Amino acid sequence: MLKDIVMILSGIIGGYLFIKIRQKIINQTKGIVEEKFNVSKFVSGMTNVTSSTGWAKDIYSLFNLRKLIIVGVILSVIFGYGYWKGRTNAPVNLNLQGKEVTIKLNEHYLKIEKSGDTKVLDKDGKVLKVIKVKDIPELSKALRPYGFILEPVVVLGSGIGLNGIEGEAGLGLSWIKYFKYNLDSFLTNKGIYPLGISYKITDNSGAGLGVGKGWQGDNRIIMYYKWRF
Repeated sequence: MLKDIVMILSGIIGGYLFIKIRQKIINQTKGIVEEKFNVSKFVSGMTNVTSSTGWAKDIYSLFNLRKLIIVGVILSVIFGYGYWKGRTNAPVNLNLQGKEVTIKLNEHYLKIEKSGDTKVLDKDGKVLKVIKVKDIPELSKALRPYGFILEPVVVLGSGIGLNGIEGEAGLGLSWIKYFKYNLDSFLTNKGIYPLGISYKITDNSGAGLGVGKGWQGDNRIIMYYKWRF
């Protein structure tokens, strides 16, 4: 139970991390204007029930996109975790094209039936265990909707910096996955990009947006495509 709670919390934290990094990337391209605190506006906002603007702001504060995104992250984590648990508790099915195989494992036997079901038998043919996805750590890990991955990638893209738009190429790592999104860090011939978010398009590639520093000290933004190798 504790492991399940930790898994769900890690997914929520991971989703929040992706949101914050996305916001940081967006903030690199625009200025942020802050509204100064005003006492009279504060009192008016607390007591005025006839202001249509005030009602609009309250509705906005309750249903703004940021809060909806947070709620969406929590719901997607719970759904994704439940889906993953269901997949890992499913029996392993090995398709041998209608063939049946029995492999001796010390005092037990591994039997792959014609249906593809995989079981561990004793010497008398009694079923000791039905092999499930969770019994194979590598397979269970691959199906996880989020977590650390540490995959090396090749990056190609167009960056904007001190000298305008320039082509770039480099190497890096995808180090966290969150459903079809990856958190990337990489170096190119134009600079270093510690923060990049990419969306998985194929099993081995995806497109993304990143921010970083050029080798000349300039702030840079890059639109890139990456390939896992």
